[in-house]
Amino acid sequence: MNNQIAIILFVIILLAATSSVIIDLRKNQAYKKIPARPKERLDIKVDEVLWQLENGLEVDLNQLNDTFKYVEARYDCSDFRLQSLLRIIYKHSNKLDEATKKKIKDTLLGFKYWMDEPGEDSMCYWSENHQILFAAAEYLAGQLFPDDVFTNSGLTGREHMEKARKRILSWLELRWLYGFSEWYSNVYYIEDIAPLSNLIDFCKDQEIVKKSQIILDLILFDIASQSYKGNFITTSGRLYEKQKKSGNNAPTRKISEHIWGYKFDNDRFGMELNFIYMSNYKVPEVIKEIGLDTSTVIIKASNGLDVKELKKEGLIGLEDKQIMMQWGMEAFTNPEVINNSIAFIEKHNMFRNEFLNEFKMVNITLLKKLGLLPLISRVLNPQTNGVALQRANTYTFKTDKYSLSTAQKYHPGEFANQHHIWQATFGPDLSIFTTHPATPLTEEGAKSSSPGYWVGSGRLPHSVQDRNVNLTIYVLPAKKGFMEKSLLHFTHAYFPREKFHEVIIDNNYAFGRYEDVYVVLIGRNPLEYGEGSTDDLIQNGRETYWICEISTKDEEGSFENFIQRIKSNAVYYKNKKLTYTTNNTTYELHYGRDFYINGRKVETQYPRLDSPYGVVQRKPEVFELNFNGKKLYLDFYNMIRQEQP
Repeated sequence: MNNQIAIILFVIILLAATSSVIIDLRKNQAYKKIPARPKERLDIKVDEVLWQLENGLEVDLNQLNDTFKYVEARYDCSDFRLQSLLRIIYKHSNKLDEATKKKIKDTLLGFKYWMDEPGEDSMCYWSENHQILFAAAEYLAGQLFPDDVFTNSGLTGREHMEKARKRILSWLELRWLYGFSEWYSNVYYIEDIAPLSNLIDFCKDQEIVKKSQIILDLILFDIASQSYKGNFITTSGRLYEKQKKSGNNAPTRKISEHIWGYKFDNDRFGMELNFIYMSNYKVPEVIKEIGLDTSTVIIKASNGLDVKELKKEGLIGLEDKQIMMQWGMEAFTNPEVINNSIAFIEKHNMFRNEFLNEFKMVNITLLKKLGLLPLISRVLNPQTNGVALQRANTYTFKTDKYSLSTAQKYHPGEFANQHHIWQATFGPDLSIFTTHPATPLTEEGAKSSSPGYWVGSGRLPHSVQDRNVNLTIYVLPAKKGFMEKSLLHFTHAYFPREKFHEVIIDNNYAFGRYEDVYVVLIGRNPLEYGEGSTDDLIQNGRETYWICEISTKDEEGSFENFIQRIKSNAVYYKNKKLTYTTNNTTYELHYGRDFYINGRKVETQYPRLDSPYGVVQRKPEVFELNFNGKKLYLDFYNMIRQEQP
């Protein structure tokens, strides 16, 4: 009798659980994606209008019509458009007709500035750059119309100012403490610089202004120290194909032109105009000096947090500051944070957001109540776990002829997204790097661009560097992972034959000469250009390595001497251990383990900064830079920003 009761109870529980899952699945099926981008082409000219106004040109204000359409529809990156629009209304309102001023006001009052406000859309609010873009726009819109009721939120401008102020100060503090999860991104640093520039110029809250100036100093120091003669192309958390292949395509090029006078073969401009036209900020002299430094330097640095560090820092939760750090580092599905992600999405009704729509697959009450989502994430290890931008320990070696940089031992073997692990730069239009080509998460829409053939990686390598030598090992699994569209069993290098002055491919060696700089890539297997390509250098195999060594005419004499010396170097690989000897130095890299130089283990975990320009610990109290007799002293919490002399 007892057994029968137990069986009946089990069946009832099973049916109830099954019914609950079925109900959830049906409910989740109703969450249809909202398109992140418009189907029609909209001609966004807000930056051009700002440029015309700043230069005293005649302006057709109808050029703003498509910008208004874009923002009012709340398409992704609407917050980009607001930066120049705000500078236009703040600085040039006397040049606008009443109809345009009203349209700008209506657009600002009707906008959605954060995830907790009414309305469903597919704007990305949460990445590191978007956070400050939205918050700065909200604050300045509220300051401009303090007594007006914003039509979407029902809040007054003053209430929006208070909301935005908290997020702005949180964002600034997180950057001070941990640096940038989107480390050294020549794409996304511009999108931090523009809103900071507007806050510095137009915000009346002096705490926001002073702290924004301090963080802008740190961004410009990154650009100055990590650029090779103005080319800000280096290892990075987020980088796209065009921007990693050529400095002429880097959105930061106008910053380099404006501050240091470097010239590029590209006259296009965008929201960086907000920096160029800024009036309440002076670039510190020491940063100007660093940006012009052509001496040989080694710069070690650390940016961001590992996902496993979030809990002890108190940064997992539903408060704005917590979600800003977690989602700012693109950590969504990792075991440590997946419960928090689902809770936040559910709280703010965001399942229809195109970037987050796939979360509906695990929005199952039973899984949540039983606490199974972290286990599922750990066991299945979906490709999305690799999107997270975790702590990067970067090593940069610069001379007057080239630069070489690496994110040391950055999560070998894991999935990736837009991560750019190592890079050599020789000029404004020549760089080289390797990746494991990937297939994007989706075939169309918001996730269709990365990771890709040249963007990011399918699987991350174990990559390390010492001065002019980089060692990189890829170990690819036999089968694709969960949610991975495909798994290609080769790695490749961007090695553009036509941009070198001389190229020689000899079995597993690829030699290049650019002016008086010599470089070699050494592979485990033969290196061949892809069919019909002169820049896609392919190495087949699930287990491959790439050795990069750079030298110069002054060191080697002729290119032929360099080739002979490199070919005489000992290279040995066995059991995932790569050994390379060059110039009386022996390097050993054990995949997934340690890096040795002449038998001594190398530490690849760095402080916030270790360089000739200054040494700064993680979570600093102060940040000091000193070079060529110029000094900069920064104290974020006491709002001190001092230059000497």
